[in-house]
Amino acid sequence: MKWGRKIFAAALTLALGSAMALSGCGSDSGASSAAAKPVSQKAEQNFKSPPGTAEVHRDANVKYSVPEGVSVLMYHMVGDLKDNSAVITEANLRMHMDFLRDHGYHPITMQELYDYVTKGAALPEKPVCITFDDGYLDSYTIVWPMMKEYGFPWTLYVITDDVGKPGNRMTWDQLKEMAQSRTVTIGSHTLSHPRLTQLKTRAEKEHEIVGANQALKYWLGIDNVWLAYPYGDYDDEVVEITKKAGIKMAVCTDSGRAHVGNFPYDLRRVYIGNEVTTARFLERLTRDNYSPV
Repeated sequence: MKWGRKIFAAALTLALGSAMALSGCGSDSGASSAAAKPVSQKAEQNFKSPPGTAEVHRDANVKYSVPEGVSVLMYHMVGDLKDNSAVITEANLRMHMDFLRDHGYHPITMQELYDYVTKGAALPEKPVCITFDDGYLDSYTIVWPMMKEYGFPWTLYVITDDVGKPGNRMTWDQLKEMAQSRTVTIGSHTLSHPRLTQLKTRAEKEHEIVGANQALKYWLGIDNVWLAYPYGDYDDEVVEITKKAGIKMAVCTDSGRAHVGNFPYDLRRVYIGNEVTTARFLERLTRDNYSPV
C-alpha cells in the first residue's frame, strides 16, 4: 500500500497546513431475499442527511480542536457466548458507554472521521468512533436502542447477503428502520465476507464490493461510501476496486488509532472484546501501541 499512502500524503501537504491552523474552531462538519420492499426515492422530511447517515446534535459549548489521534472502536456481536472473546456482553458494552459519557468523550460520525483524516478538520474534545461489524440481530435489539439512549452516533458495517438469514441476523425491514432514523451510519462489509485477496479473479472482488453497494442502494436507498474489509484483508487491487466503486474510506483490523494524513483506504481500528477491562479500554482510547488483552 506504500504507493497509495505516498500519493495521498503528497496531495494533502498544502491542505493540512491550513486546516491545522483552524484547530480551535468549531466544526459541524445482488440483494438477498427479504420481506422488505425497495426504498422509495421520495424525499424524506425533517432530516438534513440521506438514509443510513448518522446525524449528531451536540451542545454549543463543546470545544473543538484537531486531536493527535482518534480510536475507531471495533465491536462485533453482543451476547453471552463464553468461548468467543469477540462477543461482548450487554453489561460490558454498557460499561464502556458509561465510561465514554462519564469521562467527557464525544463519539463522532464516519463523515467527521473522514474530514479529520483527509482535511485535518477539528473534532469535539475527546473524540471516539464506534463501529460494529457484520449485522447481527443484536445490533438492532441491543446496540441501536443503547446508542439512542446515550445519544451516540455509531457505524454498522453490514454483510448484505446475510441480511434476512435465520440465526441472529437482521432483516432489511429492521435495517431500513435504522437507516431512516439517521442515528446510525450504515456501510458495507461486502456481500458474503470473503478474504478478498484470496478470490481468484478481479471480477469476483468487484462482485463482492460493488454488489454490496448495489444491495444497500436497492433496499435502503443508501449511496454507500464506507467499507470494512472482511478480516482486514486487502491489497492494491482491492483498494483500486474500492475507489472505483465510490468508496471514499475503508477500515481494516490492524491495531492503532486514526491520524490526520492517514491513507483513507486502510484506517486502523481498535479491537474491543469481552476481555477488555475498563483500564484496558482507557488505554485503547488514548494510545496507538496499547497492551494486548
